[in-house]
Amino acid sequence: MRQPVFLRLGLNDESTPADSRPETERPTSPADPVSSREEAAGEFEDAEPLELQEADRFASLDEAIQELVRSEPEPDEPVLVVETAIPHTAPEDVAEAVVYWLTHYKANPSWAARNIRELVAKAPERVVQTVLPLYESGTWGEATPVLARLLATLDATTARLCDPAASLEVSVGIAKALMRHEPGFDARFARSLLDHNRIDDAARQRGLAIMEKLGIGGRLIPILIQFLRDPDSRVRSKAALMFGQIVPTRGIMDKLIGDADARVRANLVEGLWNCPDSNCRLLFRQALEDPHQRVVGNALVGLQRLGETREVMRYLGKMVRRPEALFRATAAWVIGQTGDERYAEVLRHMARDPDPLVRRNALRSLRQVHPVPAVRGLGPDQLGGAAPSNG
Repeated sequence: MRQPVFLRLGLNDESTPADSRPETERPTSPADPVSSREEAAGEFEDAEPLELQEADRFASLDEAIQELVRSEPEPDEPVLVVETAIPHTAPEDVAEAVVYWLTHYKANPSWAARNIRELVAKAPERVVQTVLPLYESGTWGEATPVLARLLATLDATTARLCDPAASLEVSVGIAKALMRHEPGFDARFARSLLDHNRIDDAARQRGLAIMEKLGIGGRLIPILIQFLRDPDSRVRSKAALMFGQIVPTRGIMDKLIGDADARVRANLVEGLWNCPDSNCRLLFRQALEDPHQRVVGNALVGLQRLGETREVMRYLGKMVRRPEALFRATAAWVIGQTGDERYAEVLRHMARDPDPLVRRNALRSLRQVHPVPAVRGLGPDQLGGAAPSNG
């Protein structure tokens, strides 16, 4: 029987004695090339790197390459890694559905926008009630312009912003944000306030207050003119104030200064306080003949701002002596608006006026034109706490 031949593969070196050899293996000489190759191989085995001595993580080279590719992310990888089709089963509740489609907007903008429009057609008030706080938060990224476009075109938005129970500051903030995304929002908002079937008087007044904060441009004059025909004098007076801020034509000013309601006349004059035009100077002097103390007081402030200090002093010198307490109280208020310390002695005398409103206005104005020590020596009954008033 032939003896088996064993080949040394180096796989079981640890269990094989170092000096044992198969019987058939012949000794080699130093010159034998086979011996040289074996020695060389032995040197590489002894110097094997540590990385190669570790256990393999992958069964094959292909798996190692696949893992290498997976470890490097795609360039400009979107936040939403999975962009599969949006499920067809959206929530039935309108509010929940709006939020659902906004959440999926980036995955498919056209599809999401179409579904939101369908929800608007179904329940616009409910959509606005849901979307308005979301838009205010400003955290919807690419969907924000869509929200702005949606809100700017809905009458329900006007109703929500003009709700007297809502915060005026918040409503103004939302309106300004809408104007940044939709520059024509102010005109649409103003026109919607003219719809008496949708907007009541209280909401219309709130809407005009929002318009005043937004700033009125000349392009809104045709719309504001329609407010001047409103039967509510409070609406007309607010419109007159805004007209004054944009410096209307002489014809419009003559119409407003002749309005039967003193609030309309007074608001027009107040709106013109920062007007440098010569027509405004003439109108201020015309308003000094008005029978209402508030119109006269606002006209004096306007002339003071135009630099007519001497004329204002002379008129106030007569006004503080008028028998009507409301005119004297208004004169005291005007003096405070001037900030001129030269009126201090006049105000000290007015602080002892028999009328409590005159005394209160005089004391406030005295604090405005003179340091606090100027009011020392006045009795506690003369230190009123009512809000400033111009009569």
